Amino acid sequence: MHLVLWICLIWVVLCVVIYVGWRWASRVWSLPCPSGMAWFLENPIVQRLNGTRVTVERLGLQPGQRILEIGPGPGRLLIPAARSVLPGGEAVGIDIQPRMLQRLQERARREGITNLTTIQGDATRPHVVEASFDVVFLCTCLGEIPDRAAAMAQCYRALKPGGILSITELWGDPHYQSQSKVQQLAEAAGFQLRSVQGRVWFYTATFCKP
Repeated sequence: MHLVLWICLIWVVLCVVIYVGWRWASRVWSLPCPSGMAWFLENPIVQRLNGTRVTVERLGLQPGQRILEIGPGPGRLLIPAARSVLPGGEAVGIDIQPRMLQRLQERARREGITNLTTIQGDATRPHVVEASFDVVFLCTCLGEIPDRAAAMAQCYRALKPGGILSITELWGDPHYQSQSKVQQLAEAAGFQLRSVQGRVWFYTATFCKP
């Protein structure tokens, strides 16, 4: 029994050390979530703590929409979001890490998701047709992008007039961005704030392209 307690204690301490180290490193460098942690992000308990269901609900997706996620990772949000825009809708994910996209594609195949495509690339560069999406969203990803202003400009470019930009931040994430910082970046790109849902530790800021 004592051995089990010691193992649990060591595991907790190790997780805290990794988190603190990652958070410190993220203040110096904009580091994307390692692809080796995809299994952790897909854990049902972690998904519940990360508010996956709530985040998707806040997007307010409708059938037939074209949606784009920046930094989808293994697809914890993009998979259910792709289902939400059926019938007739299309989901696209842009991620800089090929292994994350490979995991996302494999999961989509397993779950029979056929309206989802992926693009490997830098979020600060144009990869999609201008004004071709109804919704663009980022979740705990903005802080991983070194040039956040350029990423916001590409989100603006990708959206149709009247399109929606949704940014979700979770305080526990090492790359957490404050609401004021997110609003500043979005408005500098030309977006208008529409609403903020949630509290400071888990919020979704919704913006509109005029």
